[in-house]
Amino acid sequence: MRAIVKTAAGQGFVELQERSEPAAGTGEVLLEIGAATICGTDVHILAGEYPCRVPVTLGHEFCGTIVELGAGVSGWAVGDRVTSLPFAIVCGECRYCRAGEYGLCAVRRSYGSGVDGAFARYLAVKASGLFRLPDHQDFIAGALTEPLACVVKAVFEIGALQPNESVAVIGPGPIGLLTVQAVRAVGCQVTLIGLRQDAGRIQLGHEFGAANSFYADEADSAEMIAASGADGFDVVFECSGAGRALTTALSITRKCGRLIQVGLFGKPVQADMDQMVFKDLIMRGSFTSSRSSWRRALELTGNGLVNTRPLVSDVFPLSEWQTAFAKATDRSGLKVAFTPRE
Repeated sequence: MRAIVKTAAGQGFVELQERSEPAAGTGEVLLEIGAATICGTDVHILAGEYPCRVPVTLGHEFCGTIVELGAGVSGWAVGDRVTSLPFAIVCGECRYCRAGEYGLCAVRRSYGSGVDGAFARYLAVKASGLFRLPDHQDFIAGALTEPLACVVKAVFEIGALQPNESVAVIGPGPIGLLTVQAVRAVGCQVTLIGLRQDAGRIQLGHEFGAANSFYADEADSAEMIAASGADGFDVVFECSGAGRALTTALSITRKCGRLIQVGLFGKPVQADMDQMVFKDLIMRGSFTSSRSSWRRALELTGNGLVNTRPLVSDVFPLSEWQTAFAKATDRSGLKVAFTPRE
């Protein structure tokens, strides 16, 4: 089968290769991948900015159909439409695993970086990490369950968002636009902040329920703060991973407010961290997802409060991986998907 493989460490070293088809081992199922989407992490791997074990097939946002059951698997059947946690190997015993926070396990290895991932036709995954897709959801929408679960963790668990709080979301990329929808599902008004070049994405944010929006390269902090109806926003989610966006986030969060850093910077950044002290801010990071956030993510898509499908701007076969990664890297695409069965 063909697979998109990171062959060596450093910038580049990604190619389309022929690889052997996997089989379902004990406690595993074999999936025929219906769709898999490019994550910012995959772009960082291509650029040599995110650690991975090479050679490795990329891709950790995916869903598909079970085509084979391994020994010891129960509760699943061939033909089931599923998605999966991205965590292939965890210890299962540390405090984080016991809490369902597998992404924080010290020995965690994920599909697409630590072990082979989903940018291929078939992938063997642990049955214990499976979740059933909502009946109405197609594979392209279902592949975005993983990033939505990350957002749900940030909004509901780390951010502990409450109805009617004032919220700003910085960065109208896929994560930011999913955050807008999750925040609206809680019952909060959202202000979305991006750049003038993000006009199309900002418009999509309004379609998802954002009440206000600003271009950070045109508006100043005072204008944004005014939209909060107070001296700043109760909660700010920084989803862009841009250094100057962190500066904006610090300036528009109200005193005693909460700033949740969701975007990865990929490098050290500078910001006026004294603002965190002067304003008594609570600042938290939110990394990956939890088992509980996956359950809630699928509830949100199942009941229609979150719609992931409009985020996918482009769909490619594996053979056009270079065009797909170019669109994901230069941001000419919003969310880019592969459908490996060609």
